[in-house]
Amino acid sequence: MANILLVEDEHNARQVLSMGLESMGHMITACDGVGSAEQALLSSAFDVVITDLHMEHEHAGLDVVRMASKHCPQASVLLLTAYASAETAVEAMREGAFDYLTKPVSTEELSDAVERALHASLDTTPIPEEDEVRVESNDILIGNSPIMQRVKDRLLRACKRDFTVLISGESGTGKELAARMVHQCSARNTAAFVPVHCGAIPENLFESELFGHEKGAFTGADIKRVGLVESAHGGTLFLDEIGEMPLNIQVKLLRVLQEKTFRPVGSNQEKPVDVRIIAATNRDLADEVRQGRFREDLFYRLNVVPVHMPALRQRREDIPDLVHVLIQHAGGGFDVSEACMKRLMQLPLLGNVRELENVLQRLMVLSDHHTLDASLLDDFYTPAAIGSVGLDDMHREGCSLDQVLENMERALLTEALAETGGNATQAAKLLNISFRSMRYRMKKLGMKDA
Repeated sequence: MANILLVEDEHNARQVLSMGLESMGHMITACDGVGSAEQALLSSAFDVVITDLHMEHEHAGLDVVRMASKHCPQASVLLLTAYASAETAVEAMREGAFDYLTKPVSTEELSDAVERALHASLDTTPIPEEDEVRVESNDILIGNSPIMQRVKDRLLRACKRDFTVLISGESGTGKELAARMVHQCSARNTAAFVPVHCGAIPENLFESELFGHEKGAFTGADIKRVGLVESAHGGTLFLDEIGEMPLNIQVKLLRVLQEKTFRPVGSNQEKPVDVRIIAATNRDLADEVRQGRFREDLFYRLNVVPVHMPALRQRREDIPDLVHVLIQHAGGGFDVSEACMKRLMQLPLLGNVRELENVLQRLMVLSDHHTLDASLLDDFYTPAAIGSVGLDDMHREGCSLDQVLENMERALLTEALAETGGNATQAAKLLNISFRSMRYRMKKLGMKDA
């Protein structure tokens, strides 16, 4: 039995929901708006809060979510809405909602959702102290630039709750390191971290790889096999390049997220699983949804806590720290001249940290002594694309200021869109420009409309 706060301004809907919840054996406090809900939260402790989204104003339910987080942090909040969208879901989860349900909601759906929310509200697993996780995060992700500090802060917040995390960013920006940081700084850090590269699994083997199979399930299945989902039980499943996952497997992954169960190939039995899912992509998943290549319901289930890993050219001040760490990882024994470091900080590095690591390894191979000099770069490095900001580089590559500024503008727009899940209106606000200006710039740069 749970103590539940129900917030619904429509009289009939409030009565129906109250009766349904009471029939399940729960104690119900019913309120008709934000004001009465706040009074209830101040006077009583609740296990679960269920609130409608649209009441006195368009997003009044989010006010209730914030109040519950402040006055009754142990409660899990369920949001009810007749206007479901990925944007609504992401905003609700950011404010602290546990889940949201689309009206009209059946008694079975409501019962299942309350059971999951109640289980979450009673979860007393200890969370690492803030100072401890902050120190550990600095060991995993290198860089103290303002943009990286914001990324680390978002990841540290994500590690405290079991919500799904969607990490976006270009290849080589450290998406898997970010996922490992969330795992290692969370209460699941004593269990397995299971990385899965979705682009490396043949489509016909995807289901078996993820969910396992029974003996004799198909030709060649001579033994029973445990899948990657089950291998991550109690820990974290990291799905790298989630955009490569076939649509038919996306449906099955959605069940894992919603019901915490899966079915091995060739089995008739559902198996429970306790796993936290972190996904990563270098694609624009919001655009993939619009193109019909990615399920919208799975997108908003994954995009609860969005984290965008910045390109290295957007945080060049972190390059010296990265250089020293990468050299140590390669065995150490090398110093970097001031001139060489300056050149390294000016390179386009379109491959990000991975490219920087490759460059340093080449320099160490070519060097005849223990100091890496800038002259070594002239022997082999030709930038693949324009991206340098130094006048010497611009002259050498024959690029113009307009080209450099265009690349910078494109990078900023891309980052803002990734941060807001492809929402151009929110991205414009993030960049402090008007929506019309955002649309104009995207059109000018040949970027797809969001």
